[in-house]
Amino acid sequence: MKELNETYAMYFNKKYELTGHVFQGRYGAELIEERSYLLDTSRYIHLNPVAADLVMFPLEYPWSSYRYYVTQSVCPFVETSTILGLFQESKTQYRDYVESKISPAVEL
Repeated sequence: MKELNETYAMYFNKKYELTGHVFQGRYGAELIEERSYLLDTSRYIHLNPVAADLVMFPLEYPWSSYRYYVTQSVCPFVETSTILGLFQESKTQYRDYVESKISPAVEL
């Protein structure tokens, strides 16, 4: 990731005659050892489009891997078994887990 970010930043900055980071900040990696942190991180990633007000539900966001976690769709390069293996009724329970953090809309 670091090399990809650096290479793209150099290309972008040269093309548009800019300097500095192209994205918000440097790439950072963090080791995930706790089950709860793994689940929270996965939920956070899948809810980002909702938090950014791009969609109402994560399944509506077309560029997310979420559909492979909660539907019968399969993608050969998306590995879902690590996360889904933590739930007895994998896809249904994972969907409930993720979507339980979506706040209902307030009606005026």
